[in-house]
Amino acid sequence: MSYRTVVISNPSYLQISKLQLHITQGDDAYTVPLEDIACIVLNHYQISLSANLLSGCATNNIVLISCDEKHLPDGIFHSYLPHSRQNLVLQKQINLSQAFKKRVWQAIIKQKIVNQAVVLEKTNSGVNDISNKLLNLASKISSGDKENREAQASRIYFPALFGSEFTRLDKFKYSDDAIIQNINSLLNYAYTIIRSIIIRTIVGYGLLPTLGICHDNQMNAFNLADDFIEPFRAFVDWYVWSMIFENIDINLNKANKFKLIDCINFIIVIDGKNTTVINAIDVMLKSFITCINTNSYEALLLPSLPIKLERSNIN
Repeated sequence: MSYRTVVISNPSYLQISKLQLHITQGDDAYTVPLEDIACIVLNHYQISLSANLLSGCATNNIVLISCDEKHLPDGIFHSYLPHSRQNLVLQKQINLSQAFKKRVWQAIIKQKIVNQAVVLEKTNSGVNDISNKLLNLASKISSGDKENREAQASRIYFPALFGSEFTRLDKFKYSDDAIIQNINSLLNYAYTIIRSIIIRTIVGYGLLPTLGICHDNQMNAFNLADDFIEPFRAFVDWYVWSMIFENIDINLNKANKFKLIDCINFIIVIDGKNTTVINAIDVMLKSFITCINTNSYEALLLPSLPIKLERSNIN
């Protein structure tokens, strides 16, 4: 199982030879086995690569992420549906009933809110009453979350975790408050990394990423990834909170980007077992395939939070 994220932050030439990624930076050269790589982040404008490298990444289901002038992710290159039974999987995905998708979404959002409640307990941010409110909301989620309890939970969760003035902003919105902006930048960067791994896994299992469970934006090529990132968001929130709690400079600098990318190698729980975030994504999507094949939404496995934040010993 691939597990490494390679970040290129200096002028470089990238090529593939003998199943190795070769990175040349001036007089220095590095190699990384392709089988170890899950994601490559291109974090500099002076990076040259060949069509052969793109093809090699596609063949090995390695995601490439490009970054803009602010060093924020702005593009994703992924393999083109390499699954050997692609048509069969796609037909089943296309034919999923609305009732089935609403049940899957109910499970996803319930786990998301439960994870949020656990984060508040572990960070002592929510006191018992707020955590209990979240658990109460989770217990009342209906099929398809038609009451939008997800939004209700977010309105009380984020101020409890990051402060009463905190406002959650996506990467296209900005705040004049530097602290609020920096926290959102950290969150959005880590979310993007996990989303890219989810996209990679979705494609690897022969699913079409544009066909979502709940997300249905015609301008979004990755609706399904935006569905399945939801139960992982609370883990990222906890991870970012821990960086702040440790008095780490919360600017989105090079060191913090490496810390955020490394979150995929931290331990999370799925199917009652401790594993890494990147492996949990694979387990989750594999269980979704089982759901589709058996027409049973109960087979879906979703991540829950570990006892403590801890990096796996995989290197």
